[in-house]
Amino acid sequence: MKIYNKRSFAAGLLSLALAMACGVVLLTTGFAAKWLIALALLLAAGGFDLWWSLSRESRLPRADERDEAVSRKSAWLAYRIVANGCWIAGIGVMVLYAVTRTPAALAVTLTLDAVAIAAFLALLGANVYYEKRM
Repeated sequence: MKIYNKRSFAAGLLSLALAMACGVVLLTTGFAAKWLIALALLLAAGGFDLWWSLSRESRLPRADERDEAVSRKSAWLAYRIVANGCWIAGIGVMVLYAVTRTPAALAVTLTLDAVAIAAFLALLGANVYYEKRM
């Protein structure tokens, strides 16, 4: 088998190494749902990245401009769903925190807001990258 995408291959190996670390922590500390979920997500991400790195499709150019337009439009929609969904859910959980004063609601609010900010920073970084190279 030939590696067609080296970045995806490296990301897959890193994800699988982190999954092994989660498995070791899970075995040494006992059962915890957070480690089991992290293990499952990292295994799935690592497996997909390895599969994509060994696939010829990752090296094939786009067939036409329509494919590029569809990819661009779907990526923008996915960004908007994640960012707006996190902000709306964060505001809802913030109201829940104001009513109940539970620390878990505050932690969820901060996490959702951090995800929305990280998505915006990723969009901003990608925009700067492509502005310089196109």
